[in-house]
Amino acid sequence: MKKTQRLLATAMTPLLILQCLLTPLSVWADSLPVQPKSTDYSVNAAGSSEDEDFVLNDEQQGAEVEQSTVPDNDSPSSVSSESASNATDSPKPENDVSAVFGSVSYQTHVQDIGWQTPVSNGMTAGTTGRAKRVEALKINLLSQDGTPLGSDSISVQSHISGIGWESQPVGNGQTSGTVGQSRAIEAIKLSLSGGLSESYDIWYRVHSANVGWLGWASNGEPAGTQGYAYQVEAIQIKVLPKNAQDAPARGDAFRDHSQEPPTVSYRSHVSNVGWMGVVANGKTSGVIDSTNAIEGLSLSVNWYGHGGSISSRAHVSGIGWQSWSSGTVGTTGQSRSIEAVQFKLNDEISATYDIWYRVYAPKLGGWLGWTSNGSPAGSVGKGAAIQGIQVLLVEKGGSAPGDTLNHFIGATDVLSGSSYSLNGNSLGTVQGKTILMGSESGSEPLTSLSISFDNQETSGSIGYSGCYEFNGWSGVVSDGAALTSKNDGRVLKAVRLTLTGDLSNAYDVWYRCFDSKKGWLGWACNGADAGATIPGSFLKAVEVKIIGKGSGAPGVTDGAFVSDTSADCTHVVYQAHSANRGWSPSVLDGQDAGTTGKSLSLQALNVSLAGVDDGSLIEARAHVANIGWQEWRSAGYVGTVGQGLAIQALELRINGPLANQYDIYYRVHSAGYGWLGWASSSDSAGTTGLNIQIEAVQIKLVAKGGNPGSSSAPAFISAPALTLQAHVATLGWMNPVGNGGVAGTTGRSLAIEALKLNVSSSVSGGIEYSAHVQDVGWQGWTSNGNVAGTVGCAKRIEALKIKLTGDLSNYFDVWYRAYCQDFGWLDWTSNGQPAGTSRIGCRVESVQVKIAPKGAGAPGSTARPFTDQPLLPADMMTMLNRANRYSSSTSWLIMVDRQACRLGVFRGQRGSWSYAQYWTCSTGAPSTPTPTGEYTVTGKGYSFGHGYTCYYYTQFYGDYLFHSIPYYQGTFNPMDSRMGMHVSQGCVRLPIDRAKWIWDNVPLATKVVIY
Repeated sequence: MKKTQRLLATAMTPLLILQCLLTPLSVWADSLPVQPKSTDYSVNAAGSSEDEDFVLNDEQQGAEVEQSTVPDNDSPSSVSSESASNATDSPKPENDVSAVFGSVSYQTHVQDIGWQTPVSNGMTAGTTGRAKRVEALKINLLSQDGTPLGSDSISVQSHISGIGWESQPVGNGQTSGTVGQSRAIEAIKLSLSGGLSESYDIWYRVHSANVGWLGWASNGEPAGTQGYAYQVEAIQIKVLPKNAQDAPARGDAFRDHSQEPPTVSYRSHVSNVGWMGVVANGKTSGVIDSTNAIEGLSLSVNWYGHGGSISSRAHVSGIGWQSWSSGTVGTTGQSRSIEAVQFKLNDEISATYDIWYRVYAPKLGGWLGWTSNGSPAGSVGKGAAIQGIQVLLVEKGGSAPGDTLNHFIGATDVLSGSSYSLNGNSLGTVQGKTILMGSESGSEPLTSLSISFDNQETSGSIGYSGCYEFNGWSGVVSDGAALTSKNDGRVLKAVRLTLTGDLSNAYDVWYRCFDSKKGWLGWACNGADAGATIPGSFLKAVEVKIIGKGSGAPGVTDGAFVSDTSADCTHVVYQAHSANRGWSPSVLDGQDAGTTGKSLSLQALNVSLAGVDDGSLIEARAHVANIGWQEWRSAGYVGTVGQGLAIQALELRINGPLANQYDIYYRVHSAGYGWLGWASSSDSAGTTGLNIQIEAVQIKLVAKGGNPGSSSAPAFISAPALTLQAHVATLGWMNPVGNGGVAGTTGRSLAIEALKLNVSSSVSGGIEYSAHVQDVGWQGWTSNGNVAGTVGCAKRIEALKIKLTGDLSNYFDVWYRAYCQDFGWLDWTSNGQPAGTSRIGCRVESVQVKIAPKGAGAPGSTARPFTDQPLLPADMMTMLNRANRYSSSTSWLIMVDRQACRLGVFRGQRGSWSYAQYWTCSTGAPSTPTPTGEYTVTGKGYSFGHGYTCYYYTQFYGDYLFHSIPYYQGTFNPMDSRMGMHVSQGCVRLPIDRAKWIWDNVPLATKVVIY
């Protein structure tokens, strides 16, 4: 063909030259073929994806030149040069199949290689045997003259790893897949469009990792794999006429993991062996014909593209039936064998498949029969360990894999029930066709139940719900779930039980209740109510029986459910949670809830109305230690559980029409106070600000205008508000302080001359006080803001007494103490006893007063609140009083009374010095007196002297020192050891140990005062 074209081109050359000479240059230029722009088809462009349009490589461009033809103007089909140019370079109309399609060209972008050179017509693009993924694909449908067809001539779609099928196919010459993302193409779908698809088929196949060449697909069929993560490594593509005789044979072109059946895998933990390898689909796990028992099992199901799981449970020696689990069942490391198993499928897989299984138990003769879908396999009560197991999935409704006889040895469809009382206490677990949960002879209310089937062979569930005091009916739970796990004190009053599935076709479930007030009630069946909603009663026991369908009741059915709906039976029901005891049974209508005399705080309270049908309810809130007032609640308890926090006050109110007929009254038993008075309708009952716990409560409904009962006690007590104000010498009246505050001064040697106290409280009563005044003695009692002491007389208060009056004195103690001259803070006293001093002339400088709950104890020591004996001997008191006038640059001070020959060392600060030492010393002789005045410690040394030696000197003024007595030179033999005499040369002499004490302890810059 190409040779013919060359000859034709040679023959036409003179005509072309002539036409060029006769044609204007502009027309000639416009008629030239347009050269396609350069692209990345060469191997050198591997990895590039900048231009995804189809272009010709150099070789193809050369061929295009060779294929160029000159139109025959004499031919009826001839066209102008402009038309010829358009016919060569523009995409061909797809409906002109014979004139359009010529060949298919395709290339792949391959891992580590990039874009390969295009190939065509069934050749291999990509690689084989090199494990390199195809990441992208371009396909070009070419016309007979080698130009690309339109972009809509073909649809190309790839399934990409991590992405799936591309959301939109791409067209002719465009890239399908990804570049630069390291993602493999896993499958492809190719289809022709328009008229091309009517005349041609497109055939293709892929070489997939782990598979090799798959079969041929055509016309939009998928080729490759899905769900296996197998990469496409090579591709072949052909375009053939419809029904071509050389068309490839169809084969296995596409594999979809989601279309494959599921696999059940399992492994066993065997005694003396450990975990064995995983087996699947009916193979045996375990070691049969040995002494090694299966102790643990792990199962899983794999169904690609679908949902579903396996639940398992095992009956274990020494333990019994375990709970259903999606993981491992049985035990490891405990030498306990599995004796029976149950398996069931969940979710999507359970609608399509049955799970069948059987066990090998040598003690029972070897392999037992096959069973399925949650039915037990093995035995119970025979001590027969399992040594082998087989598990298989069968399409829903398919035949059993083998004999189903004797798959389980023991009773099947056995009830198992557990019950719980207040505070989560377990009342035990029972099993059988009839079970009794709780105890008719016990005192514990039932709060929760859990019921299930053991050795279940008949499919289905048992569901149950409970009616609770303070809450009504709960939601339905089933198959061993607890009715409630909350520790909220709510007791069961009634129950309902139902069966579902095949169980409901095979059995009736009958049940009856033992009520704390009515005793045993009648039998109910299959979802009917059983129990009693009588105020203040609760269930103590529930009996359940499974009986063959339609067999009749096991006993009397009358009175299975009792309710109190009479109009005159409105009650308030309430329940206490106490420290160390938890929830107690509920009480009603004024009865005690909680404890008295045991110092156990009330921590939570349930309260509700019974016998009302108009929507009325009780709202409550509590003041809780460390929390304060909670929000109002009409459902659930107030207070806290498990935090150890006491309720200190309560408020209750009725919301609804009942509030027009009744008032709600309540009172509390508070620690230290006992029963307080009645509060009503949102009023507070109890205490706040006093840290006093409520221990019990009484609540009742009283008809409007009625009386709950007499009580002289207040219903609510809050911390009294105290104000204390002192008039201080030279300062006058100081700012008031509150409860526990300090009035006056310390460290300033200023006397309190007058006091005023006042108190306000929710409890009736007041405060009285009296002062012991200099030169006057005890004044009479005054009260409530009046002045005790004197103002403008310069007379110090030396002692005081304070007491409470009225009901305030019944519920509170007043504690107080005085800061006195020379003594500092004396100890606490209370309720009218004296605090301070008398007969020794010591001023009161500060006062502290606290009002505390009755019997709460003193704020501190009570050893010596008052004294009439001086703290120190007169000479020491004189020196201390003088010392308090001085300040020092250090926390030390030395005072010397040179006439009395006394030295005092003090610690502290001005106005509050205290003795560190008080010694006799020797001072200067009359002819060489010790100087008087204020000095400072300036130096220290070990010894000095000529003809004598003095040790441990401390310098305070020139050559004046504190030092030891003189010794014979260079010895410790005393030369003059006299003390308490005026014998020195002006220095202050001390025994050597005391001189050393000053030398060791008193720092430089310490003030020295000699007088």
